[in-house]
Amino acid sequence: MSQDISSTIPIPEDPINDVSDDCRIWIGNMDTRLTEYSLLKVLKKFGSLKHFDFIYHKSGVDKGKSKGYCFVSYEKREDAKKALSLNGKMALSKKLIVKWAHNEKQPDNVKTGTTTVTTSNKDTDTISPESKIRQIEAKLRKMEESQEDFTMSFKPSAPPGSSSLSSANLKLTAKHTSQNSQKHQKKPYRR
Repeated sequence: MSQDISSTIPIPEDPINDVSDDCRIWIGNMDTRLTEYSLLKVLKKFGSLKHFDFIYHKSGVDKGKSKGYCFVSYEKREDAKKALSLNGKMALSKKLIVKWAHNEKQPDNVKTGTTTVTTSNKDTDTISPESKIRQIEAKLRKMEESQEDFTMSFKPSAPPGSSSLSSANLKLTAKHTSQNSQKHQKKPYRR
């Protein structure tokens, strides 16, 4: 009884956070060598596209490189369903994971296995900005309390050059320097 890996991977935040778009899919686990153009050619085979968001790194070492996922909106839901068939297909060196970008509507408290999943209704379960701020502040307090676990000492544990490796390197350098100076002293200068 193996669990499908695609069901355990969370979907990142959608740049077009339109929950009413029921024709939007997420494609993940993409090989970073997969180009936007080549993926677009494959996706157009399933139907006409409304939006195509190929996600790139905005900063850092990987700036301009693919993050390995994208979001796609089709004009028709049937076309998006057809594109879901790409799930598990190999693209270069990785198997694609394709699923709906927004959770399908489920009744509240749906039991899945041993875990109870509660879906939230956006209209009634909205969190105020003040509540969010209080939650963040509480997390920061917890981090401050456990700060001892994450402190770094910038004080050296031993004086620089006192380790056995440093002293061995120093002796080796001194030996090579003295050998080179002895070679130059033995040879007379000639024109």
